[in-house]
Amino acid sequence: FDATFFLASGIAHSAAQDITLTPTTTCPVINPGSIHKGSFQIINQGKTGYKYLVYSTPYSVSGEDYTPDFPILPTAPNISGWLNFSTPGGYINPGQAVEIDYTISIPENTQPGGYYAAAFAETQYPKIPNSITINERVGELFYIQVAGPVVKKGGLLTWQSNLFQKPPLTSVIRLQNNGSIHYAANIQLYVKDILGHSKYSFRTTKELLPQTIRRVVIPWNKTPSIGLFKVTGSVSFLNQNKVLPTKWVLVMSSTVRLIILIIVVAVILFFIIRRLLHSKRKTKRFRKR
Repeated sequence: FDATFFLASGIAHSAAQDITLTPTTTCPVINPGSIHKGSFQIINQGKTGYKYLVYSTPYSVSGEDYTPDFPILPTAPNISGWLNFSTPGGYINPGQAVEIDYTISIPENTQPGGYYAAAFAETQYPKIPNSITINERVGELFYIQVAGPVVKKGGLLTWQSNLFQKPPLTSVIRLQNNGSIHYAANIQLYVKDILGHSKYSFRTTKELLPQTIRRVVIPWNKTPSIGLFKVTGSVSFLNQNKVLPTKWVLVMSSTVRLIILIIVVAVILFFIIRRLLHSKRKTKRFRKR
């Protein structure tokens, strides 16, 4: 799942201070009124120790690019209140891994469907006078399904890979979730040259939240400066497998386009000059007569 995320306040720090968290996603199915138990690890891969905090927030996304958002909405259930941790924080030494236990308590009478939260581990570096204090956080996303009748519904909206492109060759897939629960979409993309030789393959799994549209941009970062390619693939979700119609893509970099333009202009000028010279010779012959 594409749930790894890293946030920082302040400016980038040195690689000597590094916090990671594993796993990055969990997808429990829990009955109303029940408790789910689990754990995650905080790992200090840096060279210095630091204090850290552990807390949770609601999780949602904004826009088709799925920009993460962590709002507390007065009209929505306080999902972060469902999570409780074995510790609110502590101190972690270089190279140390700390296990954090948690419980997810689902209130009675909670409606079936999808509920989403994030658990964060945030560094707490000492504040230095007259300087910026850098705090970083990493998190795990909780895709919680409250058991009961749910609506699973979604579809492939658009599949695009334009005929004329500059490198990198880029394809765009847009998926929609019309239901009341999240679902995973498995995307596969293949690029071949005109002789049928495989040039690039891409596979990923994307989660779609209810009542959202997700835009997945797939660039081939090592696209050559020029070439004609065939793009194919498939998208699988909700027990459906959608084969993507084949797209032919002509790739030309700005440099290649400039060279071709210069050649075309040079050829046109050559024929224009040739015609003018030919007309001039005809005129001279006519005058001689």
